[in-house]
Amino acid sequence: MVLGNIDNFKGTGLVAFIDLLGYAKEIDEKWDDPEDNPLEKLLTLKKKMPVISNDAFGDTDRNSKSKLYPCRVQTISDSIIVSFGFEEPLNHQDVILATMAFLYTILDIWTKVIDIGFTVRGAADVGQIFWNEKEIIGPAFLSVYRLEQAQAKTSRIIISPALNKTLAEYLAKGSTTWDKNVLEMLRKDIDGYIIVNPHALYSSRDRTSVIAKLQKMQLMSKGFEKEKYTPLLAMLNSDDFPLKRIDLGKY
Repeated sequence: MVLGNIDNFKGTGLVAFIDLLGYAKEIDEKWDDPEDNPLEKLLTLKKKMPVISNDAFGDTDRNSKSKLYPCRVQTISDSIIVSFGFEEPLNHQDVILATMAFLYTILDIWTKVIDIGFTVRGAADVGQIFWNEKEIIGPAFLSVYRLEQAQAKTSRIIISPALNKTLAEYLAKGSTTWDKNVLEMLRKDIDGYIIVNPHALYSSRDRTSVIAKLQKMQLMSKGFEKEKYTPLLAMLNSDDFPLKRIDLGKY
């Protein structure tokens, strides 16, 4: 059974709004640069996005009793939207597995963004959402956009109050095999927000390489822009502290 990645959807869903940090400045400064062109880098990134079409799933997938949880990924200029639509009523397994797939997709995108010379900032939420082939509209989308603009000032992806409380509620209902995976992909930031854990970026790659790429981006930045990399680099240069259940639901 294929869940989440539905061509036309209106209901409760997971939504993330991700923005490429520093990309607008590169557009202003390097639009005609033949060697380091921001447009070419963005188009290269878009080709590598983890976009899964419903055409990729055959009748065996659709009719199987086993569930698949593919997320929907779309791009608008230098912004990336990840979404997942739930079937009603929500159940424990679907919430945990969908959240795990959702976070894996976000981390995969973040990794690909770093590889082309940028990092991200953004937010993730759960709530009412509508989408079709061309549009995505709804309270959850507005929530992540506003949260990204107001709170994600540095390179981080914030978990909204609604998603924070939903995870606290469902993880408190009982244990699943995947609880640990979800908690390892999250951590508590210094200001109390739960964020996507940067240490999960190098689960299958070298941490030193990720840090070196981010340090190069920071070095090439100017003025206050440099500070937007500092908290992320500080986290990556320190020990990993995955989220604890007790830290969920505090805001």
